[in-house]
Amino acid sequence: MSRLRLSARSGSVLRKLLTMLCGIALFLVLAGLLGVWALGRFSPKLLDASLSARTGARLAVEQNDTNLFVGRIAYSGLTITNPSRWQEREFLKVKRLVLDVDPLSFRDGGAHVVDAAELDIEHLTLASKADFFKDNNAQDIANGLKAGAVRDATKPAEPAGQRPFQIRSLRVRVGRVTVINHDGTPDRRVFLDRQADFVFEAADVTEHNFAEKVTRPLTKEAMRVALGLPAGLPFDLSARPPK
Repeated sequence: MSRLRLSARSGSVLRKLLTMLCGIALFLVLAGLLGVWALGRFSPKLLDASLSARTGARLAVEQNDTNLFVGRIAYSGLTITNPSRWQEREFLKVKRLVLDVDPLSFRDGGAHVVDAAELDIEHLTLASKADFFKDNNAQDIANGLKAGAVRDATKPAEPAGQRPFQIRSLRVRVGRVTVINHDGTPDRRVFLDRQADFVFEAADVTEHNFAEKVTRPLTKEAMRVALGLPAGLPFDLSARPPK
């Protein structure tokens, strides 16, 4: 019974934190499009400056194969660190991020169109202080991005994050997932460390159906893999862990 409760608790933690990860992943996909796409080779530095100013985290790219003549933004070896208050330094390691965009859609003021988006996450490290739900690194970064968006909304110009978008084909791969509790304290322990290696795909994603087509099914699949459940087994994402 205790093992069942631990599994349920693990799944509940992953469900909440991976929901926040979806928002951060969307930021990674859209940030290269909304405002910096035309700068091509300089976009990693601009993304790093934006992320650092809003969250205290840093972003680096080992290889930038962006080719705007064909409408492609491509990063290899992308890493995001945690804000400085976390002893665990690495948050996200992305093997490859590729966006094939329709350049004409950026000129008419309508929806930005991404023909294909691929996000290959090599390692995701989720760290918390005392409580996974109240104080964790993913929440720190998500709150920083949200606060930045609110500040942008006070400017006269239209906030980039409010522009409509369409992703015709989305592919996300999640490799290794590590969850650490009590980061930076003597009670630090690895709550979960598993090679997930699952692939999620979606089509015709917009700002209106992102939760329905990406957030909910992606976190559901991540929970299933993390808990070692067989494919196709139905379970309720809204279920709370046993007390």
